[in-house]
Amino acid sequence: MRRWIALIAFICLPIASAHAELNIIDAWSPEAPPGRTMAGFMTLENTGDAPVALVDGSSPQFGRIEIHDMINDEGVMRMRRLDQLVVPANERVELKPGSFHIMLMQPKTTLVAGDAIELVLLDDEGNAHEVTFMVRPR
Repeated sequence: MRRWIALIAFICLPIASAHAELNIIDAWSPEAPPGRTMAGFMTLENTGDAPVALVDGSSPQFGRIEIHDMINDEGVMRMRRLDQLVVPANERVELKPGSFHIMLMQPKTTLVAGDAIELVLLDDEGNAHEVTFMVRPR
């Protein structure tokens, strides 16, 4: 019996070692006027040996969450929705003003500096990554 357990563990070892670990650092959102869309910023750190592709999000405080990027379109900065945001293995991706960010749309309540925004980001493997954004003064 122990041989079977050892054999199964040996076979599963490569599968188990190819996992991703996503750390969320300094998640924050600037205060916005009541009823207005907000943005979320943070640093995503993947300490695993496989990329993490974030594909969706949800929050009880907002009706819709989208992942966006800013692009320069012939000298005009424009937002565009992303189908996914990939955090490569053993790398960091910074979400910041003028770059990658989370759009927090259709707020269900007014949030002011000092409030917390609870959010869950989903990756393409179906894993949930919980985030708490702190609302900061604009």
